[in-house]
Amino acid sequence: MSTDRKIKIIDKKPKKSSFKEEILDGLKKKPKRINPKFFYDEEGSKLFEEITETEEYYPTRTERGILEKNIDEICTYFGMGSALFEYGSGGSRKTMIILDHCKQIKAYVPMDISKTALEASAEKLSSRYGYLNVLPICVDYTKPFDIPFLDLEGNIIAIFLGSSIGNFEPETASQFLWNTMKNLGPEDGLLIGVDLKKEISVLERAYNDRKGVTEKFNLNLIDRINREFKINVKKSDFKHMAYYNVEKGRIEMHIEVLQEMDLDLMGTLIHFNQGERIHTENSYKYTREEFVELAKRNALEMIKYWTDEKNYFCIFLFKRSKKDS
Repeated sequence: MSTDRKIKIIDKKPKKSSFKEEILDGLKKKPKRINPKFFYDEEGSKLFEEITETEEYYPTRTERGILEKNIDEICTYFGMGSALFEYGSGGSRKTMIILDHCKQIKAYVPMDISKTALEASAEKLSSRYGYLNVLPICVDYTKPFDIPFLDLEGNIIAIFLGSSIGNFEPETASQFLWNTMKNLGPEDGLLIGVDLKKEISVLERAYNDRKGVTEKFNLNLIDRINREFKINVKKSDFKHMAYYNVEKGRIEMHIEVLQEMDLDLMGTLIHFNQGERIHTENSYKYTREEFVELAKRNALEMIKYWTDEKNYFCIFLFKRSKKDS
């Protein structure tokens, strides 16, 4: 069913990042680092979609498989006239799996810091599901915020899929869960996808695919720096690195500098030593018990979980603990 309704974005006016300022600040640090949010320019977003289809990168297809296999049961947690809240702009196949099957959902509330991403996902899903009340919120959902009043007959189920929680540092993940809990009523829930700890070889292959798509994704940051700062550093002077840090329970992605150099970035001279690394991303992995405990510390109790045959990935459903309701 199509619709010509005009989508109105609720703008919480989140503070926007300055690419140049944050890059300069990160490259002055020891060790040097670049915030992973800067991966996702137009080219980076396309490359990430390619990553999700590589043979080695299991999280996307495994999570999708869990959803498809268990969707009938998942739908039972949505009340009649309920709302689907999504952290991140959504519009993906996984969101549509829920909307295709859980017909009792009457409102869809995507949340994202990017207005462009919000507009795209809101228009796409509003067109596909003409009966849905689509209410996008432009907000930095890693910080506390109030949700708008919704005249709902049913409950709210918030979703945070794609193992995105793993990209948060533990303190940020904890704060996110606490903020989410505060926005949940006693009948509401949080459906969240989490990548589980497993054999190191499986984890490291997922971030070092044979086709080199993840390498291109990581080194696209050099292309973006060249473009934004109007310089012409050679991408061949840098190397993609990704490995599992056992002590910290996370995949780390870095860009290694292959030869000593100085870069003039808007009048600021940044020195790079040969062999120096620029830290670009962390992806934390959890055991089921570790994540349930993290949620419990933030007043969330597990209602149900679903996993795959290999125990590679898990989708949890949490509710606000009764003592905090």
